[in-house]
Amino acid sequence: MSNQARETQTLENGVRVLTEHMEGVRSVSVGVIVNVGSKDERPAERGYAHLVEHMLFQGTDQRDARAIAEMMEVGGGAIGAFTTRDYTVYHATVLDEYLPFALEALGDMLCNSVLPDEALDRQRSVILNEVAGSDDPMQRVNDLLKTTLWPEHPLGYPVAGLESILREATRESLLDFVQCHYIANKITLAAAGNVESTNFVAQARDSFWSLKRHDIPLAPPLPTPALGTVIVEPRDLQQVHFAMAWPAPVYTSPERYAWHVFSSLFGGGVTSRLYRRLREEMGMVYYINAQYQAYAGAGALVVEGGTLPHTLVPVLARTLIELLRMGEEDINLDDHHRATQSLISQHLVSGDSAYVRMSRLGLQELYFGRVLSSDEVTNGLKRQSPEMARQVAQQTFNTGLPTIAMVGPVTEDLLQAVGEMLSDFGEPAALSFVSKTAKTLVPA
Repeated sequence: MSNQARETQTLENGVRVLTEHMEGVRSVSVGVIVNVGSKDERPAERGYAHLVEHMLFQGTDQRDARAIAEMMEVGGGAIGAFTTRDYTVYHATVLDEYLPFALEALGDMLCNSVLPDEALDRQRSVILNEVAGSDDPMQRVNDLLKTTLWPEHPLGYPVAGLESILREATRESLLDFVQCHYIANKITLAAAGNVESTNFVAQARDSFWSLKRHDIPLAPPLPTPALGTVIVEPRDLQQVHFAMAWPAPVYTSPERYAWHVFSSLFGGGVTSRLYRRLREEMGMVYYINAQYQAYAGAGALVVEGGTLPHTLVPVLARTLIELLRMGEEDINLDDHHRATQSLISQHLVSGDSAYVRMSRLGLQELYFGRVLSSDEVTNGLKRQSPEMARQVAQQTFNTGLPTIAMVGPVTEDLLQAVGEMLSDFGEPAALSFVSKTAKTLVPA
């Protein structure tokens, strides 16, 4: 899609509005991206961003939650929301002729939600049950990893929050959070599909005019990663689910393309180094994956996997050895080309979706203050070389031992064996167990 199909405008109150017209479609995806996530929560607000997201669906002066859902159903689409560490998104996909209704409903939710007390009790229970009932060990190990990597920093908070704080949350405290963060200059409105910019901007002005512009709260200092820490939550499982993390550049770093390519080479698919070695050749893992996970204030190279207890130590050791080798040896040119081309293809293919186009508009505006063209992204990837990927591997290994989180049947003897293995690569900072509870994520 050419850049001429995109339009950007800032409303009088500071809300940024972006549209991208797509030929040959009848649907429109629209999203409200709010620059607030768990990174913005104070210690006494852990989980507020996620709880507010739930509460904004619980009714306004104009309509209740059922009325919102019924209107979207008639429009042939759906409405939803999600909260991350960096931002919160409210989105809807509808038939083009229902776009004004969807936009008005989103504006009503963002501007006029009443956060009723009876709904607060209900949504609090929903979230607490969701957290307590989660049986996904990989989600747990990921939360445990982030909390251990960035201790005492909001970026390390679990997005779902802490039970003790959620139970004490009141309508008044949530309203204070909304008034602080749901302000015009922290909101981006994006739409992609069969949308016409002039009409959409006019409708956006009608729906979001009441949002006020305020000073944006100061962000907390950038986190200092706690490297070399190993933390375990024992569970009665057959496998040990593990995650390893090293510091990486922030989301907007000029080096981001090199880190994307390297993570793809290292563990990004069935032809990656870790997959071939650990699964196909050695048969020691059920799954293995490497990702460059980046946020506004920090980033991490994360390796996740699952293995049996008796192969845990060799799997962790082999991961470190392969990282070391990738930093010392020339990277195969064909492997590098395949990894780069795969990333380019994924970017271009996913761009056929109106929802993906909408998400790119909003999130790129949020992070970069502008929309990156597909040519800019693909050219950024094409400029990468095998030597650049090798330097990323070298830089990562030289950073020191990774932070490691594990969930599964890990005994004291097995944890000690992990520590002894790591001592061949450096001195671990700490080895510890954590209580089996989704409430605290505090080392025991």
